[in-house]
Amino acid sequence: MLEHPDGKTCAWPLLNRVIQDQIKRYITDNRLTSGDLLPPEGQLAIDLGVSRGSVREAIKALESLGIVEVRHGDGVRVRAFNFDSTFDLLSYGILFDPARMTEILQVRVWLEVAAVADAVDRIGEEELAQLNALLNAWEQKAALGEDVSAEDRSFHRILYTSLGNESLIRLIDIFWVVYHALAVQTLDIDHNPLATVATHRTLLDAIQARDVALATQRMRDHFRNLETRITLAAQLKRNDAPVEIDATTATTNS
Repeated sequence: MLEHPDGKTCAWPLLNRVIQDQIKRYITDNRLTSGDLLPPEGQLAIDLGVSRGSVREAIKALESLGIVEVRHGDGVRVRAFNFDSTFDLLSYGILFDPARMTEILQVRVWLEVAAVADAVDRIGEEELAQLNALLNAWEQKAALGEDVSAEDRSFHRILYTSLGNESLIRLIDIFWVVYHALAVQTLDIDHNPLATVATHRTLLDAIQARDVALATQRMRDHFRNLETRITLAAQLKRNDAPVEIDATTATTNS
């Protein structure tokens, strides 16, 4: 039975939060994993001692956080760990306060500079071969003036695969999507894509040489041009209308 700590009736915002916490506790206490079904709405309402409407609103809130997924005709299922709420927060934060773009980019720089140092020691020959093949295809497409955003994104994902840290890859992916979706609607267009390929190639050369110091320096150099472009984009964005960020359509190189 759901009870307010002081035994009194909960105010609505607090009641909603308490119900969310109880449902999350149910998931963890019962060791539910991705894809597992929660009890029906009516059963949860009985177990928690609240109305079905209160349970429904709490489920909606948990769905917005990426904790559960409502499948009509099927029920409410637990979702795998994800960064959906982080993506939404960063997307809104950058649109609300464009000056934060440069700060969040700095977080990505710190993250990747640290990660590439470990990648130098751990990356295998298979990943190095994939990166070399990717750069060759990237260069050909860039020379033809084609969109190369997929290659850019893949480079950073493959680079850190050897670290075995899916959360790191997802976080970097979030930074990539947020910046590029916003940047494509401002001035942040890569006017020299072949130079961008060359920057990534010199980075890969340092990684293949197993030179940690050189690789970290070239990673910083790689971001320097992007920092300049993002700063200009932020300055213009202050007077622009809000734009939608769509993770599936983001383009522009980093």
